Amino acid sequence: MIKKILTIVCLVGIMLMPTRTVFGQYNEQDIRDYIAQYAEVAIQKMEEYKIPASITIAQGIFESACGKSRLAVDGNNHFGIKCHTEWTGDTILIDDDELQECFRRYPSVSDSYTDHSLFLTSRKRYSNLFELDIMDYKAWAKTLKQDGYATNPQYADRLISLIERFNIAHLDTLWKNKEHPDFNNVTTTQPVAQTTKPTTPSPTVNNSNQIIFTAIGSDYPTDASPFTYRKVFKNNNTYFVIAEKGDTYEKIAQDILVMSDNLRKFNDAGPNDEPVENEIVYVEAKARGNAARIHTVQSGETLRYISQRYGVQLRYILKYNMLEENSIIHPGDQILLRR
Repeated sequence: MIKKILTIVCLVGIMLMPTRTVFGQYNEQDIRDYIAQYAEVAIQKMEEYKIPASITIAQGIFESACGKSRLAVDGNNHFGIKCHTEWTGDTILIDDDELQECFRRYPSVSDSYTDHSLFLTSRKRYSNLFELDIMDYKAWAKTLKQDGYATNPQYADRLISLIERFNIAHLDTLWKNKEHPDFNNVTTTQPVAQTTKPTTPSPTVNNSNQIIFTAIGSDYPTDASPFTYRKVFKNNNTYFVIAEKGDTYEKIAQDILVMSDNLRKFNDAGPNDEPVENEIVYVEAKARGNAARIHTVQSGETLRYISQRYGVQLRYILKYNMLEENSIIHPGDQILLRR
């Protein structure tokens, strides 16, 4: 699973305030972590019950405060489902529209996701949901509100805002395109043994006439990611994707649910730089060192190129070699990759 290392931006009180009592605030990192944790089960429920995974995840985020509400923590209830007369399972009392209302308590979060699906599919009031296009999350959000799922007048708008801001609709695309040849690799591939020896790349030059580090997928082990169609690879125990023709950092950031500014930092890219086809784009912070220990500079190579090739943060390469970012290196120079 791709790790999310992001600048934390508090959203509570702005537009994502949950309707249930919460233990504390949740932030952008919590939202991304929640998506990563429950994306696979949401896709499974989409397959079984034909409810958009994006809607399920957005409701889970909003109703449970990213799993931090008392209802979620003490009751494993991520969708705010109340007891109703037919419920015979465990219960928990929570102040909501009224004091000490009865909510369902589940043995696990997975049970909550299943019951959410059953709740929508078994009630006549929600039957018109299943006449909608399963890929039309906006219609689903608006109809959920119209059918009385929540009393908050902005419920539909907030679900839609969550889905669009965090590109959650990508989960629906994964479900729809499950016959895509990359789908099984994306959702179920297990990590394979990591190699610390980088391959020798073919030279590629960017718009600034600088050599950049490119790769082909077979050079590196793959890893699983349930919320992007892109294959994810590992170099020096760091996750990366391979840029496609026409890619930008903004486009890749949307696909993998990180902020584009962070993506640029991970790759030591300037504000006007964009990746070229087959360029390695790290989706998390690179490591502080590499087992290879020393790299001998070849013609045309830059410090950033070496940083990208070995998956080592540029600032640490500079530190180990007592260099500045604008230092000039020459063929034959020995560059330390770890202390």
